[in-house]
Amino acid sequence: MTIKNRPLAAYLFLLALISGGFIAGIRLIGVNGNYLAGFYMFGPAIAAAVTRLFFYRGGFRDARLGFGRLKDYLGFWGITLGIVCLSYLMFTVLGSISWDFSGDAFLARLKDQMAATGKDINDLPAGLNPRIMLYIFFLGGLSVFNIPTVLFGFGEEFGWRGLMFPRLCRRGLKFAFIVGGLIWFAWHIPLIFIMPAPGDFGPWQHAINMAILAAASIFSFVFFAFVYARSGTIWVASFAHAVMNNTSRSFSYFVRIEDQLTANLALAVTMALVVGILYLRKEFRIFDSFLAGDRDP
Repeated sequence: MTIKNRPLAAYLFLLALISGGFIAGIRLIGVNGNYLAGFYMFGPAIAAAVTRLFFYRGGFRDARLGFGRLKDYLGFWGITLGIVCLSYLMFTVLGSISWDFSGDAFLARLKDQMAATGKDINDLPAGLNPRIMLYIFFLGGLSVFNIPTVLFGFGEEFGWRGLMFPRLCRRGLKFAFIVGGLIWFAWHIPLIFIMPAPGDFGPWQHAINMAILAAASIFSFVFFAFVYARSGTIWVASFAHAVMNNTSRSFSYFVRIEDQLTANLALAVTMALVVGILYLRKEFRIFDSFLAGDRDP
């Protein structure tokens, strides 16, 4: 069997090399390297593009790079925003967060970011102040017009859902969901250690936390795969991914994390509910027609 018949192996190998290079660079730079972590998100797209160029007989013919329908963008914007609202409701019910509408959480982040560039928090363009910046970032995160983060979403989706997911489906849909979700989770682990989330865990708590995050990754993987299959284009999946990240960040400006472990549990439960609703509504039927048209040439 030639490497042309093994695009998944080539993709994972290339991704490991690229991701390892990014992590090494971030660690080498030190604290300021954390601000380069966003580029880590382009690793899957780079690996997928190289795989399609050199190790996949189909090339880019089945990459689903068409823009798609405007109603899909608007529809999944609303759905994804609703999912984030549900997750924050779950955070609140479980006592994982406390609400603080002062915006101090955002202002502290802005201060740290500007200090890293040698500037003061008040060194803003004329007409702007930290409070106005808070409102701009909050409303901007909820909107549908945030192109840079859509590109970050594409950096992941073009690899995970656009290339890896259809290849894994050759062994069954459930296999693709579970194994794909676990691989996706494993790829995030280096970032957990480079930019650790709040929470002082003992060994057992850490193990439980990792298991919860793995489950949340699987359910999230299913949701984004559904968006990809339903819309028929990688750009809508990238958009939904960006919306989830943006809106989650926007709400985080007004909360304090009280318990990271239960927050992760709330997220896993939220995404499990989303997948359960899709299953009960028989939405997974879309994968039959989607995968039927996604065969190696």
